[in-house]
Amino acid sequence: MARERWLVDGYDLTDGLVRDVEYRAGLSVTPAVVGANAAVPNRIGELWRPKHHGPGKFTLGLWLAPTKGGWQDVEAAWEDLLRAVARPHRLLTFERQTAAGQVRRCQGEVLSALTPTPLGQSGMRISLEVNVPAGYWVSADTSTQASTAGAAVPQDLALSAFADATAPMEQLAYLITGPITAPTVTDTTDGPGGDSFTYTGQIGAGQTLTVDAATWQVTGSGGLVPDPGRLTNTGPAFLRLAAGRPGTPPSVRLAGTNTGPTTQLAVTGRRAYLT
Repeated sequence: MARERWLVDGYDLTDGLVRDVEYRAGLSVTPAVVGANAAVPNRIGELWRPKHHGPGKFTLGLWLAPTKGGWQDVEAAWEDLLRAVARPHRLLTFERQTAAGQVRRCQGEVLSALTPTPLGQSGMRISLEVNVPAGYWVSADTSTQASTAGAAVPQDLALSAFADATAPMEQLAYLITGPITAPTVTDTTDGPGGDSFTYTGQIGAGQTLTVDAATWQVTGSGGLVPDPGRLTNTGPAFLRLAAGRPGTPPSVRLAGTNTGPTTQLAVTGRRAYLT
Protein backbone atom coordinates (compact mmCIF):
# COMPACT_ATOMS: atom_id res chain seq x y z
CA MET A 1 0.00 0.00 0.00
CA ALA A 2 1.34 3.44 -0.93
CA ARG A 3 2.49 5.68 1.94
CA GLU A 4 2.34 9.42 2.29
CA ARG A 5 5.80 10.97 2.46
CA TRP A 6 6.92 14.34 3.79
CA LEU A 7 10.16 16.17 3.02
CA VAL A 8 11.52 19.50 4.19
CA ASP A 9 14.17 21.00 1.93
CA GLY A 10 14.70 17.48 0.60
CA TYR A 11 15.20 15.96 4.08
CA ASP A 12 12.89 12.95 4.45
CA LEU A 13 10.70 13.15 7.56
CA THR A 14 9.10 9.81 6.79
CA ASP A 15 11.84 7.24 6.26
CA GLY A 16 9.87 4.85 8.50
CA LEU A 17 13.04 3.70 10.24
CA VAL A 18 14.38 6.60 12.29
CA ARG A 19 11.47 9.05 11.91
CA ASP A 20 7.95 9.22 10.55
CA VAL A 21 4.81 11.35 10.58
CA GLU A 22 2.39 9.97 13.17
CA TYR A 23 -0.40 12.42 12.38
CA ARG A 24 -1.03 15.65 10.51
CA ALA A 25 -3.66 18.28 11.23
CA GLY A 26 -4.92 21.38 9.45
CA LEU A 27 -4.39 20.14 5.89
CA SER A 28 -8.13 20.16 5.27
CA VAL A 29 -8.55 23.67 6.69
CA THR A 30 -8.50 26.51 4.16
CA PRO A 31 -6.79 29.83 4.92
CA ALA A 32 -9.08 32.52 6.28
CA VAL A 33 -10.43 35.13 3.89
CA VAL A 34 -8.83 38.56 4.34
CA GLY A 35 -10.49 41.88 3.51
CA ALA A 36 -13.62 43.81 4.37
CA ASN A 37 -16.56 45.44 2.66
CA ALA A 38 -16.82 49.21 2.67
CA ALA A 39 -19.41 51.18 4.61
CA VAL A 40 -20.85 54.01 2.51
CA PRO A 41 -22.65 56.92 4.22
CA ASN A 42 -26.43 56.93 3.67
CA ARG A 43 -26.32 53.58 1.89
CA ILE A 44 -28.14 50.49 3.12
CA GLY A 45 -25.78 47.62 3.83
CA GLU A 46 -22.18 47.66 2.62
CA LEU A 47 -20.32 48.03 -0.65
CA TRP A 48 -18.83 44.65 -1.56
CA ARG A 49 -15.08 44.56 -2.12
CA PRO A 50 -12.97 41.70 -3.55
CA LYS A 51 -11.07 39.68 -0.98
CA HIS A 52 -8.26 37.17 -0.84
CA HIS A 53 -6.93 34.38 1.36
CA GLY A 54 -4.54 34.97 4.22
CA PRO A 55 -1.74 32.70 5.47
CA GLY A 56 -2.27 29.01 6.10
CA LYS A 57 -0.96 26.63 8.74
CA PHE A 58 -0.76 22.94 9.51
CA THR A 59 0.74 20.64 12.13
CA LEU A 60 2.89 17.54 11.74
CA GLY A 61 3.21 15.08 14.63
CA LEU A 62 6.49 13.19 14.32
CA TRP A 63 8.13 10.32 16.13
CA LEU A 64 11.83 9.60 16.31
CA ALA A 65 12.81 6.01 17.09
CA PRO A 66 16.23 4.98 15.74
CA THR A 67 16.54 1.27 15.04
CA LYS A 68 19.48 0.94 17.44
CA GLY A 69 17.17 2.15 20.19
CA GLY A 70 19.78 3.86 22.37
CA TRP A 71 19.28 7.32 23.84
CA GLN A 72 22.47 8.50 22.15
CA ASP A 73 20.97 7.63 18.78
CA VAL A 74 17.68 9.33 19.72
CA GLU A 75 19.53 12.54 20.54
CA ALA A 76 21.47 12.31 17.27
CA ALA A 77 18.19 11.96 15.34
CA TRP A 78 16.76 14.91 17.28
CA GLU A 79 19.69 17.12 16.38
CA ASP A 80 19.40 16.10 12.72
CA LEU A 81 15.74 17.19 12.83
CA LEU A 82 16.74 20.53 14.37
CA ARG A 83 19.23 21.10 11.56
CA ALA A 84 16.41 20.53 9.06
CA VAL A 85 13.54 22.56 10.56
CA ALA A 86 14.95 25.07 13.08
CA ARG A 87 15.93 27.66 10.48
CA PRO A 88 13.97 30.86 11.28
CA HIS A 89 16.17 32.98 9.02
CA ARG A 90 14.57 31.55 5.86
CA LEU A 91 11.49 29.83 4.51
CA LEU A 92 11.54 26.05 4.25
CA THR A 93 10.15 24.01 1.37
CA PHE A 94 7.69 21.42 2.67
CA GLU A 95 6.85 18.69 0.17
CA ARG A 96 3.94 16.32 0.57
CA GLN A 97 3.89 13.20 -1.60
CA THR A 98 0.37 11.85 -1.24
CA ALA A 99 -0.58 8.19 -1.31
CA ALA A 100 -2.41 8.96 -4.57
CA GLY A 101 0.84 10.07 -6.21
CA GLN A 102 0.37 13.84 -6.13
CA VAL A 103 3.29 16.04 -5.09
CA ARG A 104 2.51 19.42 -3.55
CA ARG A 105 4.85 21.99 -2.03
CA CYS A 106 4.60 25.07 0.12
CA GLN A 107 6.99 27.58 1.62
CA GLY A 108 6.63 27.45 5.39
CA GLU A 109 8.21 28.38 8.71
CA VAL A 110 8.22 26.56 12.05
CA LEU A 111 7.19 29.23 14.57
CA SER A 112 6.30 27.18 17.63
CA ALA A 113 8.73 26.00 20.26
CA LEU A 114 9.83 22.42 19.71
CA THR A 115 9.08 20.46 22.88
CA PRO A 116 9.71 16.73 22.41
CA THR A 117 8.08 14.12 24.64
CA PRO A 118 10.42 11.20 25.45
CA LEU A 119 9.27 7.64 24.79
CA GLY A 120 11.37 6.02 27.48
CA GLN A 121 14.93 6.03 26.21
CA SER A 122 14.13 4.62 22.79
CA GLY A 123 12.47 7.59 21.07
CA MET A 124 10.49 10.80 21.28
CA ARG A 125 7.46 12.58 19.83
CA ILE A 126 7.55 16.13 18.43
CA SER A 127 4.87 18.42 17.06
CA LEU A 128 5.77 20.86 14.27
CA GLU A 129 3.40 23.80 13.79
CA VAL A 130 4.05 25.23 10.34
CA ASN A 131 2.94 28.66 9.14
CA VAL A 132 2.48 29.13 5.38
CA PRO A 133 2.75 32.89 4.69
CA ALA A 134 1.66 32.63 1.05
CA GLY A 135 -1.41 30.64 2.06
CA TYR A 136 -1.30 28.28 -0.91
CA TRP A 137 0.40 25.05 -1.91
CA VAL A 138 1.64 24.51 -5.47
CA SER A 139 2.31 21.53 -7.67
CA ALA A 140 5.88 20.28 -7.91
CA ASP A 141 5.67 20.15 -11.70
CA THR A 142 4.78 22.89 -14.16
CA SER A 143 2.02 22.69 -16.73
CA THR A 144 1.75 24.33 -20.15
CA GLN A 145 -1.25 24.80 -22.41
CA ALA A 146 -1.43 26.70 -25.69
CA SER A 147 -4.13 27.86 -28.05
CA THR A 148 -4.22 26.79 -31.70
CA ALA A 149 -1.75 28.89 -33.67
CA GLY A 150 -3.44 31.14 -36.19
CA ALA A 151 -6.95 30.63 -34.84
CA ALA A 152 -9.24 33.61 -35.22
CA VAL A 153 -9.25 36.06 -32.32
CA PRO A 154 -10.58 36.16 -29.77
CA GLN A 155 -8.87 32.87 -29.00
CA ASP A 156 -10.55 31.07 -26.08
CA LEU A 157 -8.29 28.65 -24.25
CA ALA A 158 -9.63 26.08 -21.77
CA LEU A 159 -6.78 25.28 -19.39
CA SER A 160 -7.49 21.60 -18.75
CA ALA A 161 -3.88 21.13 -17.56
CA PHE A 162 -4.75 23.37 -14.60
CA ALA A 163 -8.16 21.82 -13.89
CA ASP A 164 -7.27 20.28 -10.51
CA ALA A 165 -6.19 23.61 -8.96
CA THR A 166 -8.30 24.80 -6.04
CA ALA A 167 -6.70 28.21 -5.44
CA PRO A 168 -6.16 31.31 -7.59
CA MET A 169 -2.98 31.20 -9.67
CA GLU A 170 -1.14 34.51 -9.81
CA GLN A 171 2.33 33.22 -10.66
CA LEU A 172 1.79 32.02 -14.21
CA ALA A 173 3.66 33.12 -17.33
CA TYR A 174 1.78 34.14 -20.49
CA LEU A 175 3.63 33.79 -23.79
CA ILE A 176 2.06 35.66 -26.71
CA THR A 177 3.38 34.85 -30.18
CA GLY A 178 2.91 37.45 -32.93
CA PRO A 179 1.82 38.91 -35.11
CA ILE A 180 -0.73 40.76 -32.98
CA THR A 181 -1.38 44.36 -32.01
CA ALA A 182 -2.57 45.46 -28.56
CA PRO A 183 -3.04 41.92 -27.19
CA THR A 184 -5.35 41.52 -24.21
CA VAL A 185 -5.46 38.38 -22.07
CA THR A 186 -8.56 37.98 -19.89
CA ASP A 187 -9.49 35.45 -17.22
CA THR A 188 -12.85 34.09 -18.41
CA THR A 189 -13.21 31.36 -15.77
CA ASP A 190 -16.10 33.17 -14.07
CA GLY A 191 -17.36 34.89 -17.20
CA PRO A 192 -16.17 37.64 -19.56
CA GLY A 193 -15.52 40.26 -16.87
CA GLY A 194 -12.50 38.73 -15.18
CA ASP A 195 -9.09 40.28 -14.53
CA SER A 196 -7.02 41.08 -17.61
CA PHE A 197 -3.86 42.69 -18.88
CA THR A 198 -3.24 44.58 -22.12
CA TYR A 199 -0.01 45.39 -23.93
CA THR A 200 -0.63 48.51 -26.01
CA GLY A 201 2.06 47.75 -28.54
CA GLN A 202 2.74 45.52 -31.52
CA ILE A 203 4.26 42.04 -31.55
CA GLY A 204 5.53 41.26 -35.02
CA ALA A 205 5.74 37.97 -36.86
CA GLY A 206 8.56 35.89 -35.40
CA GLN A 207 8.41 37.79 -32.13
CA THR A 208 7.05 36.84 -28.71
CA LEU A 209 6.05 38.71 -25.58
CA THR A 210 6.20 37.01 -22.18
CA VAL A 211 4.25 38.46 -19.27
CA ASP A 212 5.46 36.77 -16.09
CA ALA A 213 2.97 37.32 -13.27
CA ALA A 214 5.34 35.72 -10.75
CA THR A 215 8.16 38.21 -11.27
CA TRP A 216 6.22 41.19 -12.69
CA GLN A 217 8.57 41.13 -15.67
CA VAL A 218 7.84 41.67 -19.36
CA THR A 219 10.33 40.20 -21.83
CA GLY A 220 10.49 39.80 -25.58
CA SER A 221 12.21 37.66 -28.18
CA GLY A 222 12.83 37.82 -31.89
CA GLY A 223 14.03 41.40 -31.64
CA LEU A 224 11.11 42.66 -29.56
CA VAL A 225 12.16 45.00 -26.76
CA PRO A 226 8.93 45.53 -24.81
CA ASP A 227 8.10 48.78 -23.04
CA PRO A 228 6.81 47.92 -19.52
CA GLY A 229 4.91 51.21 -19.54
CA ARG A 230 2.64 49.82 -22.24
CA LEU A 231 1.38 47.02 -20.00
CA THR A 232 -1.75 47.71 -17.98
CA ASN A 233 -3.72 45.35 -15.77
CA THR A 234 -7.12 45.49 -14.11
CA GLY A 235 -6.47 43.31 -11.04
CA PRO A 236 -4.03 43.16 -8.12
CA ALA A 237 -1.55 41.09 -10.18
CA PHE A 238 -0.64 40.99 -13.87
CA LEU A 239 -3.29 38.30 -13.97
CA ARG A 240 -4.74 36.34 -11.05
CA LEU A 241 -6.28 33.30 -12.70
CA ALA A 242 -9.21 31.84 -10.78
CA ALA A 243 -9.45 28.11 -10.12
CA GLY A 244 -11.90 26.30 -12.36
CA ARG A 245 -15.48 25.38 -11.51
CA PRO A 246 -16.51 21.77 -10.71
CA GLY A 247 -16.17 19.87 -13.98
CA THR A 248 -14.91 22.97 -15.84
CA PRO A 249 -11.25 24.05 -16.05
CA PRO A 250 -10.08 27.66 -15.77
CA SER A 251 -10.00 29.56 -19.06
CA VAL A 252 -8.47 32.64 -20.66
CA ARG A 253 -9.11 34.64 -23.81
CA LEU A 254 -6.62 36.32 -26.15
CA ALA A 255 -7.90 39.32 -28.07
CA GLY A 256 -6.19 41.83 -30.35
CA THR A 257 -5.89 42.97 -33.96
CA ASN A 258 -3.62 42.43 -36.97
CA THR A 259 -3.12 38.74 -36.26
CA GLY A 260 -1.62 36.06 -38.50
CA PRO A 261 -1.06 32.32 -38.94
CA THR A 262 1.33 32.09 -35.97
CA THR A 263 -0.64 34.14 -33.44
CA GLN A 264 -0.90 32.12 -30.25
CA LEU A 265 -1.19 32.25 -26.45
CA ALA A 266 0.60 29.76 -24.17
CA VAL A 267 0.19 29.59 -20.39
CA THR A 268 2.86 27.99 -18.17
CA GLY A 269 3.17 27.57 -14.42
CA ARG A 270 2.32 25.59 -11.33
CA ARG A 271 -1.15 24.70 -10.18
CA ALA A 272 -2.18 26.19 -6.82
CA TYR A 273 -4.10 24.55 -3.98
CA LEU A 274 -5.85 25.76 -0.85
CA THR A 275 -4.85 22.64 1.09
